[in-house]
Amino acid sequence: EIFQEMLSRYHAAKSVEGTVVFEQTARSGSGEKRVVISTRLAVSKPKKFFIEQSRSPRDDIMPNSFAAVSDGKKLGYTVPKGLLPGDPPKLYEAVPDYSGVSEGLDAFAPLLLDRSFPVAVAFYNEYEMRLLTQELSALTLLEDRTVGEQQAWVIKGEYIRFRRTANRPEVKIPIYFYVSKSYDLLGVVYEEGMMDGGVQYNITSRWTVRLLRDVEIPESIFTVR
Repeated sequence: EIFQEMLSRYHAAKSVEGTVVFEQTARSGSGEKRVVISTRLAVSKPKKFFIEQSRSPRDDIMPNSFAAVSDGKKLGYTVPKGLLPGDPPKLYEAVPDYSGVSEGLDAFAPLLLDRSFPVAVAFYNEYEMRLLTQELSALTLLEDRTVGEQQAWVIKGEYIRFRRTANRPEVKIPIYFYVSKSYDLLGVVYEEGMMDGGVQYNITSRWTVRLLRDVEIPESIFTVR
């Protein structure tokens, strides 16, 4: 009930603004590797939004930044090199009359550096949220804990990380959601093990969420350049 109420608050929100920080840490016997993807976003329903993502440390192969903005009439977003003929740095599209912020996310979701549940919740894109929620089961409420300066509910679930195939069994791992007493999503965490090149890695994926609902957002943020 807490999880669904949290989602309903974002669904009802007229605007959402803030940050999502994704931190992934891989530990092995030889040390630790870490990557951080920072997202800054602003959503003003029904049609305006801004999102900007950056990767640290920079990667030599993968894109290191992404940005998209819609003023409700025109949408512009950055395009990775090699994706389109002529290598345009940005792509622009007219926004259809029927299109809201959720449909706007559909236009570029595969290009996001962090295509994640917290970002999907901010845009309230049901398809993107289902990429995680359809793999969840056995949600259980644990003891409260303090996250930052806020008291939070802790919700544990079973996450189907990999579905069964002919060559691999189904893999389920614990996942934890942190929800404030005001039904704000504060974070998501899960841990998993992985073998790569004969090396065992323990990987922690953590999203720290600071999103405000129903706030005034300056119109200048939604300027398409």
